[in-house]
Amino acid sequence: MTLKYRWSLLGSFGCSLLVAILWGANLGAVYPFVEIVLQNKTLPQWAEQRIEDSTARIIRHEQRLAELGSFPTSADSSATRSETRSIEYELKAERSRLATTEYWQPWIDRFAPTDAYRTLVYLMGIMFLATLVRCVCLMGNMVYVARVGHRTVLDLQQEAFGNVLSLESHEAGGGGTSDLISRIRDETQMIGQAVITLFGKTVREPLKMAACLIGAAYVNWRLLILSVLVCPLAGFVLAMLARATRRAAKRAIEQSANLMDRLYEAIAYQRVVKSFTMEDAERFRFSGVAQDIYKKRMRIAWLESLSRTNNELLGVSMITLSVLAGGYLALTQQTHLLGMRMATQPMDFGSVMVFFGFLIGVADPLRKLGDVYSTVQQGIVAANRVFPLIDTKPAVTEPVSPAPMPTGARGLSVSLENVWFEYQPGAPVLKGLSLQFPAGSSTAIVGHNGCGKSTLINLLPRFFDPTGNDGNSGSVQFNGQDIREFSIRRLRQNVGYVTQQTMLFNDTVANNIAYGAPGASKEEIVSAAKEAHADEFISGLESGYDTLIGQAGRSLSGGQRQRVSLARAILKDPQILILDEATSQIDPESENLIHQTLRQFIRNRTTIMITHRVSTLDLVDQIVIMKDGNVIDCGTHSQLIARCNEYQRMRNGYLEGAA
Repeated sequence: MTLKYRWSLLGSFGCSLLVAILWGANLGAVYPFVEIVLQNKTLPQWAEQRIEDSTARIIRHEQRLAELGSFPTSADSSATRSETRSIEYELKAERSRLATTEYWQPWIDRFAPTDAYRTLVYLMGIMFLATLVRCVCLMGNMVYVARVGHRTVLDLQQEAFGNVLSLESHEAGGGGTSDLISRIRDETQMIGQAVITLFGKTVREPLKMAACLIGAAYVNWRLLILSVLVCPLAGFVLAMLARATRRAAKRAIEQSANLMDRLYEAIAYQRVVKSFTMEDAERFRFSGVAQDIYKKRMRIAWLESLSRTNNELLGVSMITLSVLAGGYLALTQQTHLLGMRMATQPMDFGSVMVFFGFLIGVADPLRKLGDVYSTVQQGIVAANRVFPLIDTKPAVTEPVSPAPMPTGARGLSVSLENVWFEYQPGAPVLKGLSLQFPAGSSTAIVGHNGCGKSTLINLLPRFFDPTGNDGNSGSVQFNGQDIREFSIRRLRQNVGYVTQQTMLFNDTVANNIAYGAPGASKEEIVSAAKEAHADEFISGLESGYDTLIGQAGRSLSGGQRQRVSLARAILKDPQILILDEATSQIDPESENLIHQTLRQFIRNRTTIMITHRVSTLDLVDQIVIMKDGNVIDCGTHSQLIARCNEYQRMRNGYLEGAA
């Protein structure tokens, strides 16, 4: 916990403590109001009368003890001994009360008002000032707690987002993009609200209750014990409701993530929905999830109402018991109830009113705490979904002492030595694959879907590490050195990656091209765009290179997006270039121009391409044929067409069709 957190929490606790003390003090002001003001007395008169009454009671107790002590020993029954102990207890309490009043009498005589109305004015002024101070402390408490809560949200969001970027999608959970967004955005907010509630109401209101209970105990602790007999039952009911609320909150949060998934898919794939006339079906699916969330939220509301009712009944039950018992003691001037001692002396009207006031003061915090449990339970559920995003360690880890990244005038050589890889245990995608990519060479990888092409190239920037084969999963090497020895950041800075699915950001064209090279000059950006044959259409945009292209580059055509993506790789100037169907969405004329660029760009650079287009094969030095997770042949076009039946079938099948 940082120092800033500690000071905020200490500040909030200090303010809560002052709020509680002043809350109890304001309620305690009922006693002087009833005992002094309403009887048209002043504080000095009240103190003098209290001393006289205490002195008279002490004399009576002493006389009674003398009488009991004068009885013959034979008559010293158990009843007599019991009465003697009772009177001695009351005498001790009365002497303590007298000593306290005598201690304060000089101060009261010196500073207290000398008439009843001025006493009332002073009393109201003190109550107003105490309330003002309490409100200032309450404001401080709320601000301190809000700082802790909102800072917690900020830190959780940053940590969760930062860790998610280091994970692969399957490591972050199987809920998909919408689920991750929901956990990072919405559920961290729930945790923050729970923190605000926990360090706000959950601390402040119990302290207020404690202040009132201490005050009530000071008036009559026995009567207080009788009043709280209903608390264990109410606590048991509250615990049951808390568990039910947690289960309902978990289901509601999970369904909320499903709702976001429905929204994301329906809006992102809107044209597909329309082209297949599935609008009604999507509305029905959305309505079903929304209705389910509504039902779960209503269940939470029902449980919250039960919790509030439980707390209200608890408060009313405490007051009812105290009214019945205290009223009996005051009206009959008794000290015992059902044979049990409830007071050292008969309770006067003022004491009973103060006691009731303190119990009413307990009821208000109880009512406010009725909202706490649901919020805290939802925060617990949200925390169980957010913290795995923070705590999950990526499978691809940094080396303890990274080796320096090698360099080469003609790029880096790449080799895969007996590489195995599996997404699911027992289902290998790559099966002991061994392959060489000489430095500065260009290689095309072809094969049917599912043969492992994309998995192979994803191993080069260490999106994954080889797995399977009982731990003997092989290695990927650059210049003969295992890439797991290099810093991940340095490794990926030397690998350029252009995919079939262009990934552009909602930013300007220039910033998208310079993504990964933030220090690039405008001239370098334009030069890269020209090499990718993107400068012509970019210059024709409304604001040129400063044009915002929208989410995922939606204001550009598919071919334009791919050329911007290629310009990004050209500007990065990597030693290893990976092209995954990078020209699949470009028209033949643009493809011919880009091929001319690629012929120049891939010189002295290790280039690996996945392609289904025959025209792209003219750019490469060698072609690798993959099938079922392994290499079945490797060579030039003329070599493969002469000896490889699989390549001949591909050439006459999907490769020819792609051409």
